[in-house]
Amino acid sequence: MQIDNFALIIGTMKGGTTSLFNYLAKHPQISPCIEKEPSFFSEQAKLALGYDYYQSLWNYDPTVHKIALEASTSYTRATHPYYVRAAENIYRYSINNKIKFKFIYILRNPIDRIESHYTHGRAWGYGETKHDPTEEVNREVLETTKYAMQIEEYYQRFSSESILLLDFVDLKQQPESILKKICQFLEIDDNYDFEELNTVHNRGKTRTTIKLPGWYKIRRTDYVRAISDSIPIKTKKIFRSCFGRQVSEPIKLSPEQKKLVLSELQTDLEQLRSQYGFDISQWNL
Repeated sequence: MQIDNFALIIGTMKGGTTSLFNYLAKHPQISPCIEKEPSFFSEQAKLALGYDYYQSLWNYDPTVHKIALEASTSYTRATHPYYVRAAENIYRYSINNKIKFKFIYILRNPIDRIESHYTHGRAWGYGETKHDPTEEVNREVLETTKYAMQIEEYYQRFSSESILLLDFVDLKQQPESILKKICQFLEIDDNYDFEELNTVHNRGKTRTTIKLPGWYKIRRTDYVRAISDSIPIKTKKIFRSCFGRQVSEPIKLSPEQKKLVLSELQTDLEQLRSQYGFDISQWNL
């Protein structure tokens, strides 16, 4: 059996994608991926496993489900050296196999997103963000925050009707109305009563950083990433509790750094507003 309808939450990193995935996964007409973030279309090693492997990541029942859901933020990190261009891979797959894709992209105040990115990086010991930001914010972190540049990859290949742009603030403050909007976008029952909407998943205020020698390099290998993807979340939490320590203070940018960031992002933010009609006014930049 081939699944023909997919909904992909494609970002942004540190933009509430985990919470949204967990909310939507409870809808009876949605089949959630057994791996929340498979990153199939953005990693060569995953692509090499083939499309049958990708389809196997769902317990999809065509008599019940209308949408297969996954959430891979790497799909909008096209500039990262580890990832390949996901949008092109998804487009080829959809054309060659007559498969329908819809995309949900959550955008977050760029300053808040970058600060959360750095806090996350310190916790995991990532090379680009494990230390506090210097006078100039890491280039890859900035590129990941260029929303218009990232989403353009999808608008060039898919119709605007298949792409939904959302604001992190709206998801946080009015989840019921945002979920209703998403259900209408996905053409599933929008009267479903979602529960536990006050639960925040993947909270960024308190994290555990892994303190094992060479952990960052080991974790980035394809072999370890493949193992990690198959490990249950509860097991990962046990590992982190055994080998980690708490990072309780979120990283904050200085006024000078914020000014530099907004200067770097000015053109992208204007394109986001003028070309894609996204309202950035509530970010108060």
